[in-house]
Amino acid sequence: MKSNSDIRVCKNKECQKILPPDYKHKYCEACRNKHAQMAKNAFKGIGAGVAGAAGIALVFVTGGRFKK
Repeated sequence: MKSNSDIRVCKNKECQKILPPDYKHKYCEACRNKHAQMAKNAFKGIGAGVAGAAGIALVFVTGGRFKK
């Protein structure tokens, strides 16, 4: 039987799933996927914010008038 020091668990405090002994990551697959999805959503939000700010800056600089 394995001792407590040999058993590895997911580092997420809410999860605490037991990881296989040969698993190379600190977090389980579900927690890793959840973290990756949050990062993707954050980058999408940042990109939308930058595009919106650029549009507002263009209107502000041109005074709302565009030459044809």
